[in-house]
Amino acid sequence: MVSLILFFAASILWQEDFAETTSGIHQLYDYHVEIAYEAGSITLRANPQFEGFASAWMYVDEEIALHDDDALVIRIRGDENTVRIRYFFRKQKCTSYYAGENTISVEDEWKDVVIPLKNAFLFSGTEFPAALTPDTNPVLYIFIENAMSGKFAVEIDQISIIRHSTQAEER
Repeated sequence: MVSLILFFAASILWQEDFAETTSGIHQLYDYHVEIAYEAGSITLRANPQFEGFASAWMYVDEEIALHDDDALVIRIRGDENTVRIRYFFRKQKCTSYYAGENTISVEDEWKDVVIPLKNAFLFSGTEFPAALTPDTNPVLYIFIENAMSGKFAVEIDQISIIRHSTQAEER
């Protein structure tokens, strides 16, 4: 009898370890978000009492051919916040963006949030998010936002894109 064993492996396609020289994360439009680089991580703070919304964003401008079995991994902790992570990406050679959104609860302990890209849907917007980066065509945009109005404070020390692959071995 032949037995089949499946191995699941993940390879890192891209990774951002935040350092003091990193300048790739920005606040969105007129919303005030304090962005601070501290000891290899980035801290986002806001207290949007009136508009109820805080958003910071970044993009990946490397030529990575993303697939449905890829995932976004964010190592995050916070001040008991509910955080919305929105992402827009291009699959393989596609010119249109796919969009997805995850809402998570963060506490004062570090946790790795894995967001599979296969849950995204075709995004029909023609100007957003591309208008944020004129003259570039990023493969991925990531937005980290408060999901509820009020105080917002999160710390991120790593964002990665990983590819899951399955390998079979016969015995």
